[in-house]
Amino acid sequence: MYLEHVHIRNFLGINQLSLPLDQSTVLMGENAWGKTSLFRALWRLMGRGACCYEFAEEDFYRTESGNAADELAITLSYREHRPGVSQHSNRLARLEQVWVPHKDSFHRVHYRARAWRDKRGIHCRHEFLDGSGNVLELPNPSRLVHRLIEMNPVFRLRDSRGAPQDLPIVNLNGDYQQLLSRLSEQLAEEKELSRKEIQAGLDAVRQLFEHYFTPQGATSRAPRRAKDIAIHPVTLSQLGKFNDWQPLGEESGLSLALAAVARTILQARGGRPIETGARPLLLIEDPESRLHPTMLAATWGILERFPGQKLVTTNSGDLLSAFPLNHLRRLVRLNGETRCLFIGNERYSAEDMRRIAFHVRINRPMSLFARYWLLVEGETEIWLLSELARICGYVLPAEGIRIIEFAQCGHSPLIKVARDFGIGWHLLTDGDEAGQKYAQGVRGMLRGERETDHLTVLPRTDIEHYMYFNGLEQVFRQEARIFDKHTPPSRIIERALSRRSKPGMALALVEAIEPHGPERVPVELRRMFARMVALARRQR
Repeated sequence: MYLEHVHIRNFLGINQLSLPLDQSTVLMGENAWGKTSLFRALWRLMGRGACCYEFAEEDFYRTESGNAADELAITLSYREHRPGVSQHSNRLARLEQVWVPHKDSFHRVHYRARAWRDKRGIHCRHEFLDGSGNVLELPNPSRLVHRLIEMNPVFRLRDSRGAPQDLPIVNLNGDYQQLLSRLSEQLAEEKELSRKEIQAGLDAVRQLFEHYFTPQGATSRAPRRAKDIAIHPVTLSQLGKFNDWQPLGEESGLSLALAAVARTILQARGGRPIETGARPLLLIEDPESRLHPTMLAATWGILERFPGQKLVTTNSGDLLSAFPLNHLRRLVRLNGETRCLFIGNERYSAEDMRRIAFHVRINRPMSLFARYWLLVEGETEIWLLSELARICGYVLPAEGIRIIEFAQCGHSPLIKVARDFGIGWHLLTDGDEAGQKYAQGVRGMLRGERETDHLTVLPRTDIEHYMYFNGLEQVFRQEARIFDKHTPPSRIIERALSRRSKPGMALALVEAIEPHGPERVPVELRRMFARMVALARRQR
């Protein structure tokens, strides 16, 4: 069984959140958008070892004005891996009273922890629900909650060098306990480890995993097909079984991974044992912290072998690309509520997925962290628009706006991805024949939205002619060294570009505009910048 869905209402910084999970799920989201509150909810209910968690005053969600909610609830839904397996497994049968059949042939367990406040204090209740959300009448629900924790414990993984040193250690009754503890302490003190020590530590982690956790699906992997590569373009996993682990590559990266995993397992609070066959949920917080990208790849190669469910937060584009596209979740805060957005609402062809894999996930993975995409035709616009926006008082990266060249990828796949992940978008195109085709394609994708919010068509054939006829003729003439009145504008522009190049000409235009301030920036661009920034700021 695994955790399939989390629903949170009025807990810490989350007003409302509905989050579906996969076997491995990665969360994207800005600071204060609910990632930490989500991890705390899972840790407090399933990771502390004691049953059952008693909510406190600080757990209740507070509005911006400081008013605390009167009621909170956290609901965890677990699903069996195969339809009906809970009816035939002796281990899963321990939860027989709370397995609920559903129309899709899977059985699920719905566990809800809730609390409410009144004049007498804070009251807590832990209960199980049926498929309609009604409470199941049980003689001792706390006993079943305790079993659920034993079968699906939650571990929380952070940078081991910053971990507290006074957490109790689980009694593993194995020779490797002292070794792992010693290695963890050495790394916490940032001491160098020898190759022999690293190998010994890897062997210890392997023994621990094989002794306590069922390595279901963790030691073998099917061959990657063309469709798999398009959905999951980057893989950092190491082939082979735990027995084949070797300290290859950056030893410090492997050491950090080793210590972090060891500390997470050994320092589970409450001293509870980890039962044989447990299917843990590992919460991995920003594994790229303090790690060079090369070390991150080595670290994740080990963490990915952890035989359990994983929920990861990251700000690393490289790590983001190591997950299948449908395993990504983007948390967005809109109007005080936290929304979870993911792939699934748009229709993608195989060609769409290939283009997204190459142009976004491999070449521009950081763009998935943006609030807003400005889609442009080429390099010139990228150089020019970021600087013109700055002159207008907008620092696009600080506003969460990313400029993306769409000509090679095509605008349709990019718009589909942006919509699914709740990323705002706007397309700027030339007024020539190709630009008109792009504009028509965008109009065909609008769903009752205002065209001005998503499309700007320049009233000239290209960006250079547009700038030429918006008060910058003299810049082109100086670069072309043509000053007579008879040479047509197209010839002047062509000569200027041949002498300076398109990107070089864009920088020359910026130099000419900046002394005059925003008023010299063409009005269509000023309006476009203002609209984009206003829409991007709605996600704050």
